[in-house]
Amino acid sequence: MNTDPIARVRQTLTERNLLPPEGGLVVVGYSGGADSTALLHILTQLQAELMIRVHAGHLHHGMRPEADQDVEICQTVCKAIGVPFHWERVDVPALARREGLTFEEAGRTTRYAFLERLAEALGAVAIATAHTRTDQIETILINLLRGTGPRGLCGMPYRRGRIIRPLLDVTREETHTYCQAHQLPTVFDSTNTDPHQLRYRIRSQLRPLLQTLAPTYERHLLRLADILENEESWWGYYLHQHFGRCLQEGARLPTEMVRRQHPAVQRRILREWLRAHVGTLSLPPYAVLESIRRALLDGRTTSWQITAHHRLLTHPHYAEILPVETPLDLEYESPLELGSPTLLPQVGMWVEAERLDLAPDERERLLAIAKVQTEDGWEAFIDADAVHGSLSVRNWRQGDRFQPLGMAPSKKVSRIFMDRKVPIAQRRTLPLLCDEAGILWIPGYTVAHRARLTPQTLRVLHVRLHRNDSDTYASDLTKWNRQEP
Repeated sequence: MNTDPIARVRQTLTERNLLPPEGGLVVVGYSGGADSTALLHILTQLQAELMIRVHAGHLHHGMRPEADQDVEICQTVCKAIGVPFHWERVDVPALARREGLTFEEAGRTTRYAFLERLAEALGAVAIATAHTRTDQIETILINLLRGTGPRGLCGMPYRRGRIIRPLLDVTREETHTYCQAHQLPTVFDSTNTDPHQLRYRIRSQLRPLLQTLAPTYERHLLRLADILENEESWWGYYLHQHFGRCLQEGARLPTEMVRRQHPAVQRRILREWLRAHVGTLSLPPYAVLESIRRALLDGRTTSWQITAHHRLLTHPHYAEILPVETPLDLEYESPLELGSPTLLPQVGMWVEAERLDLAPDERERLLAIAKVQTEDGWEAFIDADAVHGSLSVRNWRQGDRFQPLGMAPSKKVSRIFMDRKVPIAQRRTLPLLCDEAGILWIPGYTVAHRARLTPQTLRVLHVRLHRNDSDTYASDLTKWNRQEP
């Protein structure tokens, strides 16, 4: 493999047909980090050869104090290499609170929306993002650990619509070396070293271990991804050749047609049909898809909220997707079993819980967890020995009371919702973790004072709430009360 990053990017662009032969304007997503700085500089070196014109797009997320300085550095670099610089500021924390998203989701959504708007305004033929070969390895490992199917093991595609990834054959180490060799100033995003992020833990712990156990694991993982990408492409062709009419947006999915297929084909049909309605990023997790598939095979009538805007209904003869037009006006309650997901189809969510036994040498970790109890959004750590009787998950009911962490008197949950400015439509959908003595945890707020972690805690109950339409393993979790750093 060519060791020159410029030659590698040139080869990726041409062999993968990422740009039209006649060239055109390319917007580079430019954060100021080493990866995006290297990509921006490399593409400027290839402008004449590829007949492209490079513009830089930078989004200020309104999350870090040093972000203002990042903008200045990016402007300086662009001026030095003769690239037009476009930037915009968005209050991502405010958007996350308003839309009920994690910071990661809100940041990704606004970033791509900004780049798409910029590309549209400039008439760009492509938006180039700086995902590297190293990012690809980490993404595949993350997907594997979260429980993905074959599509997730393909990693990130070189192209998706107007988005292209010319650096997928270049490592992160090479982009840093490139910036140093060309004396390009870069910025450092401290959030990338947050120990709560799964990606950071994979980068700092898992990858070094895998490298020790199998020095060639990266090559093997990428080869697997390439094989699966080809097979996924074939599946797409097969499904649309044989079931294309049923997989269109707005079409009902005939139950009998699904029943006649092999289970592998059934799962593919269901995923592709849902993808046409809600998009790739909003597909439900495997457990939810399997439950829907079983309902189709059994001919049962069920209702599943797939996203904030889509509800899936199964009937004896077909399945259909309908818009969510009214807030939930019914009570739901499900027992919570440790070690297995509890599905909440009425609200498009599911809950997982596990019990962790803490060794004496884990005291520091325990106290650190206890310190951030009021900062958790979609996950909670509870003293398992403070739980009374069986666990359940249900929605809020009139008269519910709750004693928040660190507060002496209990409060009406309705008052808490009002104080935290929880939208009325969300109050009946938000799942509450309960035991036989009352509410243990209000997601997005805090745990009950009686169930808090203390230095004497020996067993911890770790609970995570997931939404069908998002990645809820993200580390920067949504909070109603989280303030901009």
